[in-house]
Amino acid sequence: MATLNEIAYDLLTIVRPQISDDSDIEIEQIKFWIKNQRSLWLRNEFNKNRTIDSDLIQTVCADLEEVDASDCCDIDLDCPILRTKKKIPKTIELHHKEAILRVGPVNKKKRSFSYVDYLQVPWLASGRFNTKMIYAFLHDGYLYVYSKNPAYSSMKALTFRGVFEDPEEIAGFKDCTTDQPCYSDDSEFPIKSWMIPTMKESILKSNLMIESQAEIQQADVSNNAKSDAITH
Repeated sequence: MATLNEIAYDLLTIVRPQISDDSDIEIEQIKFWIKNQRSLWLRNEFNKNRTIDSDLIQTVCADLEEVDASDCCDIDLDCPILRTKKKIPKTIELHHKEAILRVGPVNKKKRSFSYVDYLQVPWLASGRFNTKMIYAFLHDGYLYVYSKNPAYSSMKALTFRGVFEDPEEIAGFKDCTTDQPCYSDDSEFPIKSWMIPTMKESILKSNLMIESQAEIQQADVSNNAKSDAITH
């Protein structure tokens, strides 16, 4: 699997010989195009009810803190409610839901939490058979955990799995097994290998060529010189 740095620098190597020496295309701009193209493609694929491949999923460990229930909903709880200390990254936008695939305890052997829509919160754990269930829901960018089972209040962290718009945004979280940052631009980039050549071609034909020609024209006006760029 390729890293974001490998994909971005490969694109830069391809386009460099085709632009003038005065042109200045930043590597961070290329990375932005790659992430934006990935997000667009995945959104289109998932909204066709395609299966979400494991190569696209990232797993994050997030610390929890106890907060007042009134901060998240207008219900009267008889136990504390927990919330992630940090806002979680935005996921790929799907029809009527977020691309969050699992929320659960750090221990993978234990049962996942029941992930529900925020609007369902007032009716959670109100029946005879669900009082011990642990629920998770997203509100204002935070993941909340709620249960009427007092044992849950001792949890210090949770894990969540999803497909995120910008994979780099999980860099502020830690890997649950290594205690290291979850992501860097030298980590495996969450993308299918078959998508990379087509994505490169799209960026070269659109973003990079348009950007290159604009910079070339500006540089030529300043220096009164001709560019040797290849035009299409």
